[in-house]
Amino acid sequence: MPVTGGWLVRLGVDLRGVYEPVPGRPLAWSVVWGAAGRAERGGELEVTGEAFELRAALVWDAGTGTLRWRITRGRIGLGSWVAALAGRPEWSAQLAGLSAEGDLVVRGEGTWAGGEPTGRLDVEWREGALRHAGQGWSLEGVNLRAGGDVRGWLAGNVPGSLSVGTITTTRFGARKLSVDAALAGFGRLEIKAARVEIAGGEVEAEPFFVRLAEPVVDTTLTMRRVGLQDLVVFVPTALAEARGRIDGTLRLEWSRAEGLKVGAGELKLEKSEPTVIKLVSSPGFLTRSVPARFVLAPRWFGPFKRWFSPANPGYRTLSEIETGRLALRVESLEARLSPDGDARGRSATVVVRARPELAGGAVGEIIFEVNVSGPLASVLRAGLQRDFSLQAK
Repeated sequence: MPVTGGWLVRLGVDLRGVYEPVPGRPLAWSVVWGAAGRAERGGELEVTGEAFELRAALVWDAGTGTLRWRITRGRIGLGSWVAALAGRPEWSAQLAGLSAEGDLVVRGEGTWAGGEPTGRLDVEWREGALRHAGQGWSLEGVNLRAGGDVRGWLAGNVPGSLSVGTITTTRFGARKLSVDAALAGFGRLEIKAARVEIAGGEVEAEPFFVRLAEPVVDTTLTMRRVGLQDLVVFVPTALAEARGRIDGTLRLEWSRAEGLKVGAGELKLEKSEPTVIKLVSSPGFLTRSVPARFVLAPRWFGPFKRWFSPANPGYRTLSEIETGRLALRVESLEARLSPDGDARGRSATVVVRARPELAGGAVGEIIFEVNVSGPLASVLRAGLQRDFSLQAK
């Protein structure tokens, strides 16, 4: 069966026009065919405009009714087109303040015969960048690849991969992000594997999917040797400084309606290097249940009572710890997150066993437990000012 519209390629053709997919960004197109009289004849499709160039060589085989095509030049300047789309009312909310660098390169070749397409189409964004000045984040060294069988593209089933060299935000940095994904039926993005290096360690996500019409992310993260120093920003009311590494798992959820939510998980120290923490100043956190002096005399001793009330030698050390003047060398740290609450209704429990960094004082080992009730999101801002139990040795 010949290609639909095969009569067109039997003629000498020179068709031209202008198409404006985005107001103010016209694209000139043309289709040119050679003169008639040969069984196999060639032509060219061309679409050009500002930061846009697409050329495809066409060959018509009259004997088989087959049209062969091959993209000889395909380039789209993403920076220019992101800026153009950001000016459109329907895209301004998503793209305002966003800037991009690099070209989207298009390659492919195949055939069209009997109304059926065959071949392969690939798009690639190489060493690009994406930045948002207003929100203070950037992606550098972006490589995006998507491609596959032409029939897969028409059905919305396209595999792809993403890698990012460095990620910078106002709170933390990361590097070597890699994602293996696939578009399924135009409406669903399946993340088969995702990992990133952060704070000198690695975070890997379990496979998950996102419905594009109503994006929701629900996955479990596995953390290996993640540095505490970069995680301090997430608990600014609790820790002023931290060194060391942690392992663990953490469930993460996100939606437009509810934002980021932390789910169930467990975190533990990775003991290949010392762990040291310094608390945000919270007077009374440790000392409110510890007397400054030991009262050994009855009240009726009056002003002489102080002679029989020696100072608690550990009180000053605890005061320096709770006000952030003295760091703690952590021997063990266990955090359990339970968004639905445990048997005691706690959504998070953190148990820390530590010693003052300067040894030889009146306080040896300190064990304290921090309990958080209510929505688990409050863990990130609760600090160490919730109910706790304390032991000092």
